[in-house]
Amino acid sequence: MIKYFWIDLVLLCVLLFLFLMHEVQREEALGFDTYITELFSVGENTFSLTFFKSITYLGKSKFIGFGSILCVLYLWIMKKDYWNMAVFSIGIAGGDVLNGWIKNHVKRVRPENHLMENAGFSFPSGHAMWALFSSVL
Repeated sequence: MIKYFWIDLVLLCVLLFLFLMHEVQREEALGFDTYITELFSVGENTFSLTFFKSITYLGKSKFIGFGSILCVLYLWIMKKDYWNMAVFSIGIAGGDVLNGWIKNHVKRVRPENHLMENAGFSFPSGHAMWALFSSVL
């Protein structure tokens, strides 16, 4: 039973994601959104603003691409691990394609009180998708 616990956990997470996607598509503000917005509201020229802008930068395609290239080079040159190199590359590329597809399917606009100007839709979070695929790989 414990052997297959991770399958149950993955299925539970997928169901939770589908539920959240359904709620977001209803285009109503979720209570969680309101709570997080109030909790992390930051003023101009504060440490919090600088911190959140830095986190946003870490999720940019250029940063992720550079980090991915470094990981692939490490797996290729240092470890000679071609299987994990292929899995990592396909996972990162596939995660990006999946994220774009879901964003274009849900079409949730970004909130008006955002810290930085970003193009595209807001759900699901690109940062969360990168974190998910990086941790799985």
